[in-house]
Amino acid sequence: MLYDAHCHYSLLKKKYEGYFIAAVSMDYNSSVETLSLNDKNILKGVAIHPWNVHKEKIESVLPLINKADFIGEIGLDYKYSEAPKELQIRYFEEFLKNSQDKTVNVHAVNSWSDVLNLLIKHDIKRAIFHWYSGPKELLRDIEGAGYFITINPSVTFQEKHKIIAENAPSNIVLTESDGGYVYKGKLLEPTDIPSTIKFLSKIWNEDERQVEKKIEINFRKAFNL
Repeated sequence: MLYDAHCHYSLLKKKYEGYFIAAVSMDYNSSVETLSLNDKNILKGVAIHPWNVHKEKIESVLPLINKADFIGEIGLDYKYSEAPKELQIRYFEEFLKNSQDKTVNVHAVNSWSDVLNLLIKHDIKRAIFHWYSGPKELLRDIEGAGYFITINPSVTFQEKHKIIAENAPSNIVLTESDGGYVYKGKLLEPTDIPSTIKFLSKIWNEDERQVEKKIEINFRKAFNL
């Protein structure tokens, strides 16, 4: 079994045998669609993405948290989001206040420190920094808070992500596909994860099976399974 800690599964609409998937959502409609999934190997997340906070009413999604396995993808994006920074922060904090002690799967582009500080402020016990490409110096603080980061297939060619993979403590690393998202012309899918496993096995100097086991242990901790 391979583990995908961040996937827009509702966009893919395919069955992936041999994968345990955390399905994230972007808005009310995708949250409802994600909650309708019926597969023992899929965890269901509800959210409003920071790209969408100016288009969605948070009151429509907060009640869905009761039915979800985790919350995500939420967070802050100071680079790509058209939403005002203040509105992004307000929505993010509302989700954190209503997290019900569930794992939070976060997007934190150019806002890594702010996101970490808000997670700690709201006493979030389990959080995942998706596609972490922030300062390597922040990795120890993320580890110290008991949080995790995801590494995805872009690690094979995205230099800043590669630097993170080479410096991150292995006990906080998860694999993800960000499946459903098209990156540099390629549709990402859970089946891209083996390339990440292979890359991690080289930099950790461990057998691929050892890496897979380590990722499984981290995944189960991250999602309190």
